[in-house]
Amino acid sequence: MQQTNPEPQLTDEDVAAWLEADPQFLLRHPGVMRRLELRHDCAPAVSLIERQVQLLRHDNERLRAELKDLLAVARYNDRIGARLHQLTLELMRADALGAVVEALRAGLREGFQADAVALLLLGEPEQAGALPVPCLPEDDDQLACLNSFIMDRRPRCGRMQPEQLERLFGNSAARINSAAIVPLIAERGVQGLLGIGSHLADRFHEGQGTVYLGQLGSLAGEALAAHRRRDA
Repeated sequence: MQQTNPEPQLTDEDVAAWLEADPQFLLRHPGVMRRLELRHDCAPAVSLIERQVQLLRHDNERLRAELKDLLAVARYNDRIGARLHQLTLELMRADALGAVVEALRAGLREGFQADAVALLLLGEPEQAGALPVPCLPEDDDQLACLNSFIMDRRPRCGRMQPEQLERLFGNSAARINSAAIVPLIAERGVQGLLGIGSHLADRFHEGQGTVYLGQLGSLAGEALAAHRRRDA
């Protein structure tokens, strides 16, 4: 069996000699200089230059971390925007009220990884036809626990009250540990409520941005209103 010769290992002396032979190397590669550990031999005191270098390195690390976070947020927003665009197309293609409901359910489960999707319509039950979703008059006592969402007309995220989850998600409520509740807004008024549930406690939380959820509520609300008006 042919043996391969091990690659020679560079020593400190080799590196020092190489840098002496090419004194412009660090000028051509300032990134290497920034990562070097340089100390001035003035112990026990810390030289002003060394302290400045430490502060600059600290600021550089902080800015790198902030940039990384910003890039992560930008990528997340791009993904959400693309999924919302796809869901918008599906809602536009829907040719009946039932198709709107199915587009919402499928889009949220597949595109937004929702563990549970619930839809509650407002109005007279006959307006919903034979849909497999509840439809209640706005003054129905069963809506008491959800009235604040209807009145605020704004999405909310976090841990909801058990009665709110039970009203929206029914038998699935016990497995929902966090949720977003989105009013479905149209020019004709609030069409209903959309519940997006997760088994994870931190999937939806207070203080979470709701811009995309608000856009979703308007898109779905107008789609529902258009077909309810057509079917009336």
